Amino acid sequence: MSTPAFPRTGGKPPRSLSTPTGTALAVGLAVMTLEGFDLVAFGATTPLLLDYRPWDLTVALVGLLGSLTPIGMLVGSLLVGQFTDRFGRRRTTLVSAALVSAGMFACAAAPLPSVFGAGRFVVGLGAGAIYPAMAPLIFELAPDRRKNLYSGIVQCGTPIGGAFAALAANTLLSGHSFHAEYLVGGIAGLLVLPMAYAWLPESTEYQRAVTTSAPAPGSRGVRLVLKPPYLTTTLLFCAMAALSFLLIFGMNTWLPELMRTADYPLRSSQTFLVLLNLGATVGGLAMALLADRAGSKGAVTASFALGAAAIVGMSAQLPLPVLYGIVVLGGCGAVGVQGLLNVYIARTYPVTARASAVGVALGVGRIGAIAGPTLGGWLLAADLAPRWNFILFAVPAVLGAVLAQAAGGRTPHGRGGTRRTPRGHGRTPRDQGRPTPTPRAQESAAGQTP
Repeated sequence: MSTPAFPRTGGKPPRSLSTPTGTALAVGLAVMTLEGFDLVAFGATTPLLLDYRPWDLTVALVGLLGSLTPIGMLVGSLLVGQFTDRFGRRRTTLVSAALVSAGMFACAAAPLPSVFGAGRFVVGLGAGAIYPAMAPLIFELAPDRRKNLYSGIVQCGTPIGGAFAALAANTLLSGHSFHAEYLVGGIAGLLVLPMAYAWLPESTEYQRAVTTSAPAPGSRGVRLVLKPPYLTTTLLFCAMAALSFLLIFGMNTWLPELMRTADYPLRSSQTFLVLLNLGATVGGLAMALLADRAGSKGAVTASFALGAAAIVGMSAQLPLPVLYGIVVLGGCGAVGVQGLLNVYIARTYPVTARASAVGVALGVGRIGAIAGPTLGGWLLAADLAPRWNFILFAVPAVLGAVLAQAAGGRTPHGRGGTRRTPRGHGRTPRDQGRPTPTPRAQESAAGQTP
């Protein structure tokens, strides 16, 4: 598969939004919008699946079909990093998007529930692989002072796609047929893929890393991520990702009910959910700007801490406008931290293991996505005082802040994972790609270029 070349810029990708860097940002946003549409489509069609007479599905069977997508995402996240670090960011992103589109077409044309379930698993496989493939590409193409911001912009595609999925369901679906929703998702994939093939560039940093010389054995991919001196840091990032997903899925699933237990009416409780995601989108971009100035470690720590404080604050009986503001801050911290964490991970590993590190962390983090709704259910079933529901939900955010302080910052590779040394005093080709002595070095201030 060919890769568009950059214009002559001294071996570095241009930084203007009219250049391949900006093109990658636009294509990345489109690809993540496709992912968001396809993930939300199932929830939008659940009532129609239950009413579809030819299949006569029970609630339990529909729940099983729904679980196949996150299972596929877990598998895709764990596997994709190795492929991305070996075959390239661009190629793996294209294959992942193609899998999502193929899975949606399979769901649209499924004659049996088993075929529909297989399609949902394929959708999850592709969706779980898209971001671990896309994240290193955007990170490596973004200017030094905009890495968190560019990552945040691309991640905005997920809620945008989810909104389109809900809009399509309200507009197109009628009677007892769910097929049109999945057909739209498949067609959207067919529109995005040619655009991505034509305009999505490969990372020049990755190309230099794999073409200058062959990496030493064990110095790339999952092998490097899961062995000393990176193993401890990898485990810490996996734990932070799990806590982040726990907060995202737990709060999105149970926030309306938690607010109802605090004696707020249903309509206001649903408004809180909208504000939570608004905070995650807009506030997440604001936190990304902070991270680009102050560094990932402090921003991730602050986001977890802000999320914990806001969740506890939601339990207080405050004037409604003040409470709305607290919920927005909660979305900014507890839900928006995931985007910052992805850049934090990318900064910590060399280019030949960056995608594997993101994939492993997000794959293991899916455990938190399963645990979040379960935790909320346990808390509500325990019939605790409403204030304690919020306090206990804040505990994962506090743990995330502690782990962010314990995790390593950027490695001594220099910006983006490649050690910069004076000409003539660099590492020999034999040394290229080998890990540096420790991944726990203090992160240098973001935006400062040697």
